[in-house]
Amino acid sequence: MEILSQIGPALGIVFDPVNLFLITLGIILGVAFGVLPGFGGSQALALLFPFSFLMSPETAVMFMLAVYCAAEYGGSIPAILIRTPGTTAAVMTILDGAPMAANGRPRRALTISIAAGVTGGIISTFAFILLSSSLAWVGLKFGPGELFAVGVFGLSIVGSFVGADPLKGFLGATIGLLLATVGDSSFGGTRFVFDQPYLYDGVPLIVMIVAMLAGPEAFRLMARLRDFTPSAAVPDASSNSASGDKLSLTDYIKLMPTMIRGGLIGTVVGAIPGPGPTMAAVLAYNEERRWSKKPQKFGTGVDEGIAAPESSNNAVVAGALVPALALGIPGSGAIAILLGVLISKGITPGPALFSEGGPLVMAVFIGLLMANVILLVVGFFGLRLFVPIARVPAGVLGPFVMALLLIGVYAYDNSFSHVVMLVALGSFAFLLDKFGVSTLPVILGFVMGPIIETNLGRALIIHRGDLWAVVSGPITATLLVISAVAVVWSYIRTVRQTAVEEAEAGEQP
Repeated sequence: MEILSQIGPALGIVFDPVNLFLITLGIILGVAFGVLPGFGGSQALALLFPFSFLMSPETAVMFMLAVYCAAEYGGSIPAILIRTPGTTAAVMTILDGAPMAANGRPRRALTISIAAGVTGGIISTFAFILLSSSLAWVGLKFGPGELFAVGVFGLSIVGSFVGADPLKGFLGATIGLLLATVGDSSFGGTRFVFDQPYLYDGVPLIVMIVAMLAGPEAFRLMARLRDFTPSAAVPDASSNSASGDKLSLTDYIKLMPTMIRGGLIGTVVGAIPGPGPTMAAVLAYNEERRWSKKPQKFGTGVDEGIAAPESSNNAVVAGALVPALALGIPGSGAIAILLGVLISKGITPGPALFSEGGPLVMAVFIGLLMANVILLVVGFFGLRLFVPIARVPAGVLGPFVMALLLIGVYAYDNSFSHVVMLVALGSFAFLLDKFGVSTLPVILGFVMGPIIETNLGRALIIHRGDLWAVVSGPITATLLVISAVAVVWSYIRTVRQTAVEEAEAGEQP
């Protein structure tokens, strides 16, 4: 491959002291932005974009990629410690990361997060350089009809998260789909805006996720303002009980299959323009739970429940570079900003970039590998700073979390209307939780709704209203059949699991 001949010059670019410093700085800034609710990878890159004007093309891209992959990891820190996702992709990390931290093992949860994220990033980076042309071909095969089926498949996994009452899960998904219809319609006109201008663009995804997942927890913490006992019994490093709060090499090796699967899922999803890291995290978590021998343990603080989504959402970064660099197709807002960096430097993305772009592509590849290595170091050293947060009493943590949420959603677009949405949707989520309706299916419905509706509308336009032509494509039909099987199987397994638990409870004296 011609691109491999550029390894020598690319190594010289990456290991230049200035470039190494900027990659490290990008990692630190990315983690800091990722921790803040509302400041995901796209927002961080948008704020730092002007600084790229002072850098060379290779340095600018490496710096921005370091910020992007670090922000994806940073979102898991508040998700694990205070049940508040810093980024939308961290929504799945809460499911097992927060219970593990609450059970006195925050260090282990954070260690799994950083180890899995870096492993997934490295896997996808190697896949990027070895399979870039093949992955670009896969991405091209996914048109509106196929992306519609991807959305349906994502929605079909609701049955995996609903516990013993599937009806409540589907009720939550329906609520999410309904909330996703607020604002401009893909078929023209507006819906459910009630003559309020701030609703024309709908409810922002980050506001929805923060309100539904972090809102109820913030309200619960605010109700305990007089409680100053430690939130979690975090063992000291010198105590014997601290051993269960660490991730040994053996534990890491056992998680390797999970991280490989998550990394591959994230790479493929990243290569498809549209879905993004949130979809990758959802699919990776669901597949890990689906094939687990103890699926009922998921949601209680299992290692695999953290490793799967974290490896997949970090793998999206390199996967998304494939259609971006090879075809000039941005799969997300963050990747669009990266393309803007290249274009501002006079570099045109496209197939010729791999053969005529000099050491740029290989420098991006090696720089992303180096960024993941530096992220691993920063993440491990940061544990000493992050872990004590789990011990902060509710009386102190409550006002801090509430202020963090309010500032985060306001700063997302400098809009007070987002603060109103946060309070309203957070209160609604608190009521749903009281009635035993999980808010996760609501989030899934909200995320998948626009993907399903928008791509179905585009596919119908392409096929002149012929629905059969839309659903009969080989990829679309296969995904829809798998979705139907997943729904039925999830229901059957839930019923069986409930019957077994009732039988075991009846046998106990």
